[in-house]
Amino acid sequence: MEQKNKDNCINCVMSRIKDEKIKPKSKWTFLFHDYSVIAISLSSLLIGTISFSIFLNTFLTNDWDIYQQAGQGFWEHAIKTFPFLWFIFLILFAFSFYYTFSSTEKGYHYEQSVIISLSVIISLLFGTMMYLSGIGEKVDDYFIQTIPHYHYVTGNHTCLWENPKGGLLAGMIVSTGTEPITVVDFQGNTWNTIGSPIIQEGVKNIPGQRIKMIGITRGNFVFDIKEIRKWVGEVEPNPCQ
Repeated sequence: MEQKNKDNCINCVMSRIKDEKIKPKSKWTFLFHDYSVIAISLSSLLIGTISFSIFLNTFLTNDWDIYQQAGQGFWEHAIKTFPFLWFIFLILFAFSFYYTFSSTEKGYHYEQSVIISLSVIISLLFGTMMYLSGIGEKVDDYFIQTIPHYHYVTGNHTCLWENPKGGLLAGMIVSTGTEPITVVDFQGNTWNTIGSPIIQEGVKNIPGQRIKMIGITRGNFVFDIKEIRKWVGEVEPNPCQ
């Protein structure tokens, strides 16, 4: 009886193959599928890694030391400047890695939580290495220069630094020399500066360079600079409205 059922099953399968004209797929079709899945998995992992390196660069250069000086609370500052875009990318491509890797020959054996956790751990590890090597900053700067309105989705600090009475001022250098620099802020006001400030690495004391300054307002558009930092990103129009 068992052999008879087996034969009937084989006959049914063979009959369906003949009726529906089913043809076997070539070896190259399966190889192409496998390699495509591997390529997509690795791409998802790479994008997740780059996303975390940019996230880390943005998060750690988020002016955490001056938010109180700007009159903001911790959570207000965090929400306004948190790099949500790159955090979402990290999570999104962790799931992308899971869905592609789980469809591989061996990937389906592992639980969802294991694959996603592995993806996140790898992205955090190599993303940190990319940040420490400066790659995260370079990629972020590239996006700033090439993607219009990039700051709208990554956070912008323009309003934070338009507070000269609070000791925070940003603008563009218009003249340099033996005397302190002259700066035009983002509202178009010209400021003369005094002092011997600490200058952050990466700041170029040349006309056209955008900078952030910490100091004290001494008079009518006179700013005593204590520290100069590099301006990163675009200038948001009417940021405090």
